[in-house]
Amino acid sequence: MGIGDPSFKPSKRERSCFGCLGAFILAIIVLEIIAPGLGHLPRAFASLCVQQAHTITIAMSEYAYDHGGKYPAGNSSTAIFQKLLDGKYVTDPKLFYVPMAGKTEPISGQSLKPENVSWDITSGVDANSSEWTPLVFLTGYRVTYAPGTAAVPIIKPYPVFGKRRTWTEWWNGEPLRPPYVPGIAVGYINNSAVYKVLQGNSNTTTSDFIPSGFDPKGQIFQQLTPDGPLP
Repeated sequence: MGIGDPSFKPSKRERSCFGCLGAFILAIIVLEIIAPGLGHLPRAFASLCVQQAHTITIAMSEYAYDHGGKYPAGNSSTAIFQKLLDGKYVTDPKLFYVPMAGKTEPISGQSLKPENVSWDITSGVDANSSEWTPLVFLTGYRVTYAPGTAAVPIIKPYPVFGKRRTWTEWWNGEPLRPPYVPGIAVGYINNSAVYKVLQGNSNTTTSDFIPSGFDPKGQIFQQLTPDGPLP
């Protein structure tokens, strides 16, 4: 006699197990509902983005060292990153990808496309630029090249990077995806990198995205997105 038998009556212990299973499934469903709020807590995802930003700045610095202090140029961050790949300064194109809406992982051996790139670049820098010039940063923000200024989200209320694993994906054994911390990873010309967490409620911006010690030195900078110059 088993569960499929109409006369089957589970024991007290079996009823307890069924109740635990039901509570467990309910907990997963509830977690799916509240999980977006949990994403505001500090998570490892921010560290991953910072590592990517740091690695990209190192690659660009190596390029500049080999080209008389001139950083790679192009009409978009996609074109600039392609130069790093062509020059073997970067070997894995996935370095330029962070999961977000509209983006897909690049395929090794194929040319980069804007949908493969999740980073913006500051154009017009050289070896003499201020050490606090933001060289590479997550896309979806507008940057003002002045001391003590913020990065303002273009996508409202802010760009969302990373993907959560749904309870269905968990049930099917799909790997855990890193949770998201609202903010922006940035790598500076001095090869330092940091994650600026968004502050505020309705008008979310990052404070002191460009440090007060930044000196433009009369240089004209331009923000390049994966699709081209930011209007």
